Amino acid sequence: MKGMLVVSSLLDFSGTEKPRQIQENLIAYMRLFAGLVGTVLSDAESFWFVSNTSAPGNMILRTRFDAFRTEEQIDTLLEQIAQFSDHIDWFVFPDDQPADLGKQLETRGMPSGPGGNWLWADLTTLSTDSPSPEHFRVEQVLNDQMMVQWVHVSEAGFGSELALFYDAYARHGYGPDAFSLHYIGYLDDTPVTSGTLLDAGGCATIYDVSTPPAFRHQGFGRAITHALMQEIRHRGYADTWMWSSNMAKRVYQTLGYIEVDFGLREHSWQKQ
Repeated sequence: MKGMLVVSSLLDFSGTEKPRQIQENLIAYMRLFAGLVGTVLSDAESFWFVSNTSAPGNMILRTRFDAFRTEEQIDTLLEQIAQFSDHIDWFVFPDDQPADLGKQLETRGMPSGPGGNWLWADLTTLSTDSPSPEHFRVEQVLNDQMMVQWVHVSEAGFGSELALFYDAYARHGYGPDAFSLHYIGYLDDTPVTSGTLLDAGGCATIYDVSTPPAFRHQGFGRAITHALMQEIRHRGYADTWMWSSNMAKRVYQTLGYIEVDFGLREHSWQKQ
């Protein structure tokens, strides 16, 4: 209603260290794909990434513009991106500059939104024992052969080709220094679900949980997510966050995730 103040009921983490951690974690994720065929990454006054595949997506994840040259810098940035893609999602975080960047993007026809479902979980209350399907187990990917399996089950779950992910993750490696860790859930010896844990930027979070249609609604996605939450807790983190699709949000909520406001907003740009 016009004139009414709308107050969000979500927990507000925008003034905490969480937005910066999320930003650095997302940037670390995108860096895994840097230099691969069909990708472009730039890290100057802004950090952006584009690829010629649908995943991992086209994103601007950090902006440090001069308040007196913002319009010019926005024009320059979009001209650069237009050489490689006709669209990109521009994430504006609380520490991005200038402070009114979001408003300036809105005046250019790029309205803001939350950019999906941002969820947070308190791991100090995480149950150490969560029911999982009979004969189900989770294993970490430790070699290229297992990564082939991870890609296969992920492709079946997401319905898209993920060869770029194999190239990125196999290159990153599986040793003790790896910060991107990948897991497969097996029913007996059949891979039925997959997921990734990314430990970077002062936090650890879960990416790309995927279950093929033939194996959905049997608790596999929930079980692998709980296993990764336990691993994050084992690494010394008291909490975690993740981005969720609408389809999976309810599953994560049963594990203790709640919707929160991290203060970041997404603006979508489309080349005219």
